[in-house]
Parts: sequence; C-alpha cells; structure tokens
Amino acid sequence: MVGRSSIRGEDMPLSMASEGERIKIKRIDADCGLQRRLHDLGFVENAVIEVISNQFSGPIILKVLESRVVLGRGQANKIYVENVFTER
Repeated sequence: MVGRSSIRGEDMPLSMASEGERIKIKRIDADCGLQRRLHDLGFVENAVIEVISNQFSGPIILKVLESRVVLGRGQANKIYVENVFTER
C-alpha cells in the first residue's frame, strides 16, 4: 500500500505513513505532557524513524533509535513528518 507521503517534502500526520517508510519528524502539535513523553521515547524534531506496521486502524508500530515503539492513532495524528526514503 502506498501512503500519501510518497511525495518528498510534504508534511503529513504520522498516522498516514505506510509500512516500510523511513520518515523524518518535522513537528509535534501536542500538550507539554505528551511532548515530554514522546521526547523521552526518541520522538524529537529531525529524528528519522521507520514504520514497521500501520494497518490504518489501531496502533502503529515504529522503529525509533534501536527500539520498537507502539503509538495509538490519536498520538500519531499529532506528529507531523515527511518521507525520507521508502524501502520496497
């Protein structure tokens, strides 16, 4: 499945990224508590993460640094990213 992020440089919510995509975090639009939690997990501006699983409903599994992180769809909608590279 091809996500909407196939155009390089286009910001989109993390929840729209497809499996196998490497994406760069552009900004996080959340309250201070969620921003701190995400920062502690490695979600910082310009960090590159990989989408392991996104079924476009339910949680999203991501590779952040050398760990796997599961985010709910509501949290993923507050993280804006751009496509860096797609492994297909």
